[in-house]
Amino acid sequence: MIHPTDRRIVFVLLGVCAFGQWLPAHGGQYLGPAAVVPPAPSNASGSTGGSSPGGNGSSGSATSGSGTTSGPSTSPASSSPAGTLGSRATSRSRGAALDDDLGRWEFWWEFGKDPWLRLREVIYDGRRPSLDDAMLSRGPMATGVPVQRPSEADLDATTEALATALRAARDRDTVSSCLVALAKVGRDAKHTSLHELFVPWLQAADQELRETAALAYGIAGQAKPEHIELLAALVADSAEGRRLSGGAAVNERTRAFAVFAQGLLLAAHPQGATAHRIVQQQTAMLAKPELLGRDLKVALVEALARFPASEDSAAAKVLRQSVLDALEAYYTKNLGPGERLMQAHCPPAFARLVPPSAEVLRLRFRNLLLADLQAGLGDNAPADARGGNLFIAQSCALALGSLALPWRDATDPDAEVGTTLLHTYREHRDQQTRSFALVALARQGGEEAKAALLRELDQAGRAIELPWCAMALGVLHARAQQAAAEAGSAVESDVAVTSALRKALQSARNPSAQGALAIAMGLSGDRDGADLLRQVLTESRQRDDVAGYVALALGLLRDRLAIADVRALLLGSERRPVLMLQCVRALGLLGDATVAEELCKALQDPDPSLVRLSAIAAALGQIGDRRSLEPLRAMLANDKLTPLTRAFAAVALGRVCDKSPLPWNSTYATNTNYRASTETLTNGSSGILDIL
Repeated sequence: MIHPTDRRIVFVLLGVCAFGQWLPAHGGQYLGPAAVVPPAPSNASGSTGGSSPGGNGSSGSATSGSGTTSGPSTSPASSSPAGTLGSRATSRSRGAALDDDLGRWEFWWEFGKDPWLRLREVIYDGRRPSLDDAMLSRGPMATGVPVQRPSEADLDATTEALATALRAARDRDTVSSCLVALAKVGRDAKHTSLHELFVPWLQAADQELRETAALAYGIAGQAKPEHIELLAALVADSAEGRRLSGGAAVNERTRAFAVFAQGLLLAAHPQGATAHRIVQQQTAMLAKPELLGRDLKVALVEALARFPASEDSAAAKVLRQSVLDALEAYYTKNLGPGERLMQAHCPPAFARLVPPSAEVLRLRFRNLLLADLQAGLGDNAPADARGGNLFIAQSCALALGSLALPWRDATDPDAEVGTTLLHTYREHRDQQTRSFALVALARQGGEEAKAALLRELDQAGRAIELPWCAMALGVLHARAQQAAAEAGSAVESDVAVTSALRKALQSARNPSAQGALAIAMGLSGDRDGADLLRQVLTESRQRDDVAGYVALALGLLRDRLAIADVRALLLGSERRPVLMLQCVRALGLLGDATVAEELCKALQDPDPSLVRLSAIAAALGQIGDRRSLEPLRAMLANDKLTPLTRAFAAVALGRVCDKSPLPWNSTYATNTNYRASTETLTNGSSGILDIL
């Protein structure tokens, strides 16, 4: 899918700038970590090290496969537009093979940043911060923001333009970009429904387009009966699903993407027949994990966890309980060490579905971390009681952060949870579990948690520990301010936290630490630290891995004095796409979105790099200004431009007209254990967390 994610672009900061050529993957995923996919099941309990890129390691299903799965053997009729692309017997390389350290804070931030930024909401509301934004800024929002939200007429015109381009397209990138862009807009064309536009591509000769078409139904968010039943047929690999796919078995990648699509619909429509149909099918499938490959198991757990915890109707409570029962039954099955990677997705799922008062779950996950610290239990213990599996430990740490009540003093009910998380951070043998435990302690919150994090920041090592300590303090402070705003209390910066972060930034020399400290200052609302950040920005102009995050921190602080500096940095980022994207995001937060016209011109560069095209399209989407729509639609219709340029115009159109304030996959990306990964969740190029 050419909907290239800014998350993948920003991962250039992780040391991959040396690559001179990027291979398209999912129509535009050129950058990102290659070693996200974990080792084969036989090694799952011993290490979180990565496997070779593209490795699948699927088990339990004959249809399991990576991105190269061939799919149905019967080609659709030549009259179908889907039948003119590619060959079922061939596949392409999906992304460059990179060797990144996934334990770095940048991965955690890039996966989960969107709910913290809420950029589109900030840009469209130039009057005052909402309660959600209050945690990010104590100063007034910029007034007179020159961004104009797309009108109903704009949305209709864009839908028609994308539909026309899709009908005429014969290259993979344009097709996939139009499919996802149409889904983001989420409305039928004048004489054609989204269903009529999507369904032919389920029979495409290209696996990438088949799974894109399936996922598009979920992104579109329409709970129409034909959409619900189509996804159910694909997921079940039923006779109807095989007919839709061209006559042969529906392969596991397509089935997994259809499950993820169901999860999006479940989140948007948690009541009535839609939710009942989805939950009934998915829980029945999860009850027989031996019949499923690893991609499907993880997709089912993650999709079921999308059921909103806030729904409190009688019907919703019954459905949610059936989801919890299904997850419990799967999680507690002793299916061997190779299954733990998939079961590791259950603890964060439980945390999403139950309130913080779930004492049983807190005790369970705390005991598991304690057992893990004590070298584990016997091989015959049930999965939820066995220590020694790093994926399970990581997920339990993450879950405790959402389940635990604040740790204010030693008498609090969850004081032991806080001490366990702190103990885990200090002594666990797995660095990722340690880092997740630190963030979990921040999410738990409370005065004792804050004091502990301040001590750890002061004692932290310079390379790995300091950035995570900084981010944890930023998260703790932001959540505390959000809670105060929601309660109608005065929202003030914590001097102890802001002073500690400023002091650490003044002495930091490691670029990763400087970036983390800057973002933490932004999250903590430290407007008094803006002068220091502007100074660091001036000193780090040539360090993209620092300057981009410092600019974003100034945006979080709404420091309008930084606009001139950030714009100057943007003007010098012509060959620095990562920095370009960060600067545009910062300017959006600062209320200066006058760069849209310049970006539209840059998108028409006759000889652009793929990475730069991706960054420009993402930047235009970040701004969301309706005035960029007409030139973008003209570019999409201009057959004198290269197909790739037109495809990126479609990407930008979809993002500008996106019906959702947050990226569609942010619900799957936030507070998830991305280390317990499968190919369809994230592999650095073609999983749902890698695409936007």
